Amino acid sequence: MKGLSVAGTAAMFLVGGGILVHGVPAFGHAVEDWAKATGGVFGTLGSMGVNAGVGLVAGAIVLAGVELVGKLRGKKG
Repeated sequence: MKGLSVAGTAAMFLVGGGILVHGVPAFGHAVEDWAKATGGVFGTLGSMGVNAGVGLVAGAIVLAGVELVGKLRGKKG
C-alpha cells in the first residue's frame, strides 16, 4: 500500500503540474516545442520532469500557505 500511495502522489504532482503548465499558453507551447525538438524518450521524460517540477513548486507554495494560516489562527500542528 505504501508504494501505491507514493505512486499516486507522484501522479498527482504530474497531473497538477501539467494543468498549470498548459494553463500558461506560452510556457505550455515552449515545453511542447522543446519536447518535440528533443524527441524520443528524453523529450517525453523532460516534459514530464517540467510538469512534476511545476507541480512540486505549486504544492510547496500551497503547503506553506496552509501552514501560515494555521499558525495565524493559533492551531498547533
